[in-house]
Amino acid sequence: MTKAMKSLEFHFHNGGVWEIPIEHVGDIWIGRITTSYGRINGQGDIVEIHPCKTFKIEILPDADVFQSKSIVQGGLMGGMFENVVNNNDLEYLTIRWSSGRESEIYFPFKASTTDKVDNVYMSSKVKDNGNLYIVINREATVDDIFE
Repeated sequence: MTKAMKSLEFHFHNGGVWEIPIEHVGDIWIGRITTSYGRINGQGDIVEIHPCKTFKIEILPDADVFQSKSIVQGGLMGGMFENVVNNNDLEYLTIRWSSGRESEIYFPFKASTTDKVDNVYMSSKVKDNGNLYIVINREATVDDIFE
């Protein structure tokens, strides 16, 4: 039985969530996924996580819908593309498979300063075709990957 992705759910460092049906995804690459185990500050359970070394994705304009339970916040935002480009704070991804299983993939993350939540390894832009391009990579930017 083959696994098929059903949707991608992005988790922002600030706690926000954005779910995208796989039909709204163009190119995608999640490179070098590994398995790690750990506990932070000696508290809680030891957990298994799956960090990746690099991530790139092209998201089609139909996915540019702001998702919020707050009517006030939803009315103030232009869309998720704007949110991603302005904040660059994606922390991890939940892949929902057609089998009902889920996989969490953590992105490389480093805040630019102690009081900010932006990820210095993340770059993003909306190109003239209306698609959003995101790259999370220690060595390359969205302009390097999606010329």
